[in-house]
Amino acid sequence: MTDQFNPWPEDPTPNNEQHCKRCGLYTHGSRMIWGEGNPSAHIMLILDNPGERENREGKEYVCGTRQTLHKAAYDVGFNQDDLYVTYILKRRPKRAYDKPKTRSICIEHLYEQIENKQPKVICCFGNVACAIIF
Repeated sequence: MTDQFNPWPEDPTPNNEQHCKRCGLYTHGSRMIWGEGNPSAHIMLILDNPGERENREGKEYVCGTRQTLHKAAYDVGFNQDDLYVTYILKRRPKRAYDKPKTRSICIEHLYEQIENKQPKVICCFGNVACAIIF
């Protein structure tokens, strides 16, 4: 991994989901992040929700957790072409929210992604991702 950290490319949010308001997280002001890395990868990593990925001007930057995940992937021989990262929640919560209701709505997007992408391996990171998937 180089000294200059480069975020993996984002998988664009599908047009029919870009303005989804069903879970209510749009009121938090965070943008929707569908996934990142290679959408055709055989390995899907599922995290609870996106980290803080943009600043007030909307320019991307990557939080420490994501840098650690990328570094760990590179250290074991993976690169962005090998992995696809997605989330249970597609928006970053910025304040309290109805967790059970929101997760039950947002998980539908994830199940659709899994069905469409058909990964061979799914790895969950975070207690919410593990509890919901397994």
